[in-house]
Amino acid sequence: MEPEARPPEPSRRARKKERTRREIFDAAMTLFERQGFDAVTVEAICNAADVARATFFLHFPTKAALLYELSDRVAAEFSSGDISPDASAADELRSLVDRMTGHLVAHAGVMRAMVREFFSNPDAIQAAHARGREFPDLIEAIVRRGQARGEFRAGIDARLASAVVLSTAGAILSGNVFAEGELPVEAIRDQFFQVIFGGLLDTSQAVQRGDAS
Repeated sequence: MEPEARPPEPSRRARKKERTRREIFDAAMTLFERQGFDAVTVEAICNAADVARATFFLHFPTKAALLYELSDRVAAEFSSGDISPDASAADELRSLVDRMTGHLVAHAGVMRAMVREFFSNPDAIQAAHARGREFPDLIEAIVRRGQARGEFRAGIDARLASAVVLSTAGAILSGNVFAEGELPVEAIRDQFFQVIFGGLLDTSQAVQRGDAS
């Protein structure tokens, strides 16, 4: 068997572009933590990152679009991490969500405002789709592995499953489901996974009715 071909190394220009994007994100997050998401202007972010406004908009069409830099980072961290080959697809998905949740909880106030604006801004959503699908693709890959192993239902398109995971998480994180402080993070997380993995059907009731064999 021939060894897998390694992906080509990114060019110097690509590395510089990625470095600039990361520097913009880091500068923005520092300002958001100090002043709050709504109070920080794009101009202030550009000054902190020492870039021109045109450079900022080359990478991010809006402040809220900075969110997809975070999702890319989480996806990269997860993909390069040590995942046990014996881990189930459900465990992988839980681990991915927990990793993202850790980042969000660490910057709770900022992230709530950013997520809320992101999902209310069509330009940010469209730019995220155009830029790439690293995070959604990662969820799809996990779902497909689970389906291939017989862990997940094969009749559900992995793209739809990924969309359900992301849209449900987005609704929760933007504050459209639970008020701030209404439930502990752990309780919300548990309900999230119950909906994702179990749906709304009460299988115990189905068995009692004779709907399941």
